[in-house]
Amino acid sequence: MLRVSRDQVRRICEQAMVEYPAECCGILTSEPGGQAIEVHPCRNIQDELHERDPSEYPRDSGTAYFIDPGELFRIVRAAERAGRRVAAFYHSHIDCDAYFSEEDKARAMAWDEPAYPDAVYLVISVHADGVRGGRGFAWDPRRSDFAEVEVQFPM
Repeated sequence: MLRVSRDQVRRICEQAMVEYPAECCGILTSEPGGQAIEVHPCRNIQDELHERDPSEYPRDSGTAYFIDPGELFRIVRAAERAGRRVAAFYHSHIDCDAYFSEEDKARAMAWDEPAYPDAVYLVISVHADGVRGGRGFAWDPRRSDFAEVEVQFPM
């Protein structure tokens, strides 16, 4: 189970509201087996990708996210050097419920397996009037698919 502290939830929700109506994104890192200990807000470069090649990236940041690869590399590398791990990736869904879409699943995969099989994928529901909750999803090797998992997400 992923445990996100009230302060971490506050930071994620603030980021989601500041970036609304674009999807926000980021990474949570932790000590192995520990609760999430650090929030790493990331830059969503989906609009840049869409502008550069709309046929390859038909969605904009209102309906998709793409973590800046340089940021992803730096965060993962720093966590590994410090003996930490990626506990979760998070992103927001705009003006709809928190669910794990086919696009989300495709982004999490590296061929036929998840790129980060031990990470939880936290999806935050964001509307103009605020954050309405979050749900977590993780790889289930028995099903070879993602399934909803319990997340402590105190709002």
